[in-house]
Order: sequence, then C-alpha cells, then structure tokens
Amino acid sequence: MKVTEVEEKLYSFEQYLAFEQQSEAKHEFYDGKLIPMAGGTLNHSIIANMIGALVLNFLLSKNRDCQVANSDLKVYIPRTNRGVYPDVTVICDEPQFYLGSPSVITNPQLIVEVLSTETESYDRTTKFENYCSIPSFREYVLVAQDRPFIEAFYLHDPETQLWKISRASGLEASITLLSLGCELKLREVYRGVKGLVDKN
Repeated sequence: MKVTEVEEKLYSFEQYLAFEQQSEAKHEFYDGKLIPMAGGTLNHSIIANMIGALVLNFLLSKNRDCQVANSDLKVYIPRTNRGVYPDVTVICDEPQFYLGSPSVITNPQLIVEVLSTETESYDRTTKFENYCSIPSFREYVLVAQDRPFIEAFYLHDPETQLWKISRASGLEASITLLSLGCELKLREVYRGVKGLVDKN
C-alpha cells in the first residue's frame, strides 16, 4: 500500500464506510484520512488465496469453528482508529463487527500479509505495531512473493508481550502457524507462482 493521501478532508469511520461502498478502489483508513491501496500482482493474489485455502482446509479437517477471510474483509483497530484490509484474516471466536458492519471485524486471531517492495517496511513496523494493540491478535504471518520465504510471529506470552519468531526458506521447507497448529508447506503455498527465485 502506497501512503498517498486522497485529500486533506478528514472522515469519521462511518463516513469512510459509506465512501468505500461507492468507491471503485479500496482505501485504508488512518485516523480520519483515506489512503488508496495499490493494486496487487498476480503472484500476490495467488499466494494469498493459496494460504487462505490451505488454512481453511486444515481447519475444516480438524472441525475447528474458525472463519478464514480474504482481503475483502476490513479489520478495525480501535486504539489507533485505523481500518485496514489484511490479505488473509482468521477469526476463531464469535466475530465482533464494528458499528454493526458485516465487512469490518475487530477480533482477528491470525493475520497474513503478502509482502511487496512498496509495503514491506510498513507491514513489518507500523502495521504490525497497530495489530499488536488488538487483544485477540495472536499471530502475524509475513510472506515474500519473489522467493519462498515465510516468517511467523506468534504471541507466546500476552502478559509480557513475548513473541516467538519462526522462519522457513526454500520450497522444501515448512512452517507451523502456532496459534492454529497448522503446518504450511512452502511448495504448496507457492504453487503456480511465476518467476520465483529459490536459492536453497
């Protein structure tokens, strides 16, 4: 997502939701400001959809009562008054909808972001910090799209904010999403991705 303001006008979140319903393009909400989102690549879309499908299939196989959503679902972050579109969101408790909107939830458990050159720094810092203010948030997964590489940040101890970091590199590697107990094989995550560089 490129941080380019639409205009100086400040919106309430309710006004933002109304604006977004009429807009052809997606925007994230930053404390009153609307920030346009850059369009994703084909590889970005393939990876995000594949992870969502793999996680959903795992949860169904375990009869887990969780929902897996794509980037059409917004997550609202009350502490910083922000609304964002994660690439994949997993909710394992009863969904909590902000302002009664079925398109905005406030209680994600796991969030996946597929990185790009433009968004990587933001996803790793400011966006992660904002997600960490959500009480239900337990795991953050960052996925490269130019090489088979995944990082998972798991909140091992919420009281002390101790995070456990796992990394997997190469198509023969796998990584376990600890908040779900779900193992992802990178060869499956990156199936169909073109131009992938695998140095392992």
